[in-house]
Amino acid sequence: MSLAFLAILTPQGRGAVAVVRVWGPDALAVADAAFRPNQGARLAKTPANRPRVGRMGAGLGDEVVAVVLGFEPFEVEIQCHGGPVPLALVVEALTDAGAKVVEPGRWVESASPSPIAAQARVDLAEAPTVRAAEILMDQMQGALDADLHRAAALAANNPIGAIELLDELVRRSKVGCHLIKGWRVVLAGRPNVGKSRLLNALAGFDRAIVTATPGTTRDVVTVRTAFDGWPVELADTAGLRTTADDVETAGIALARARQAEADLVLLILDGSEPLTSFDLALIDTHPEALHVVNKADLPRAWEPDPASALIVSAERGDGLDLLVAAIAGRLVPGPPPAGSGVPFRHEHVIYINKFQTKLIENW
Repeated sequence: MSLAFLAILTPQGRGAVAVVRVWGPDALAVADAAFRPNQGARLAKTPANRPRVGRMGAGLGDEVVAVVLGFEPFEVEIQCHGGPVPLALVVEALTDAGAKVVEPGRWVESASPSPIAAQARVDLAEAPTVRAAEILMDQMQGALDADLHRAAALAANNPIGAIELLDELVRRSKVGCHLIKGWRVVLAGRPNVGKSRLLNALAGFDRAIVTATPGTTRDVVTVRTAFDGWPVELADTAGLRTTADDVETAGIALARARQAEADLVLLILDGSEPLTSFDLALIDTHPEALHVVNKADLPRAWEPDPASALIVSAERGDGLDLLVAAIAGRLVPGPPPAGSGVPFRHEHVIYINKFQTKLIENW
């Protein structure tokens, strides 16, 4: 029985090209048995890294490009036409020759120097921004592994140094664990202060309905974007007020729940109207919120403290650059240095916390 594994590395669905990777001790023999070259020697006689054109599959099969990669044990990459039918022809030919189909993660694990590097390679495919991808690439290349090994080396003779390093890794994890899912930023405030218009302005397109009718937003409206390279989910929620409307009341309850889960609340205030008792109550309810005074395009009804509030106009775009910078600064006050170890999964944080606990107990 041959020992060769097969993984489909491209997403399901139609596309120009699909990529299949075969690896294991018998990978070359299996691929050689399934590959019919258009001309020249067999695939097994081909020098490494030289593309070969041929066919795979029953009947005419699909025209493919096969490349033998690396040195023994060899891996073979097959590039065929995208779409389910040609891909099925190639996979069937390889399984008939003895390959076993496995999840792509198995190949990632086999091609990575450590489990953390393998996880980073998997997460890299989901990175929503260049900045997130750069941090994950550092981890794929061993940055977090190196810091953990350094902490282990310090533990014997310098436990304080080891604990300090682990503390720093935990701090960096507050960035790392948001790289894929992003940070949740919720816009809150009473009706008609301009939350929906501000969401549209920050997103760069009309995502939420904007009307002069109070209570228009009933459900939570979200949009994915990025501020200073950090992925963010913006959420526009129902205006907070007392109402007898059952649907609006349900929307307000949903808004409060989403605000409680947020990484940052933007408390939107209307600068063209005097502050109400409800505004003041919201300020007390959200002491950590970033205060945003909207409608700077209209005459000012009160003077906000510039040290504690940002003045913007969602209508004209005034102050939006400063608001974006302020949001990014609140979410990531200290970006990790380039090339540093950054825990990016909660299981890494759990491991680090256990490591710290053990160090402290044995100190």
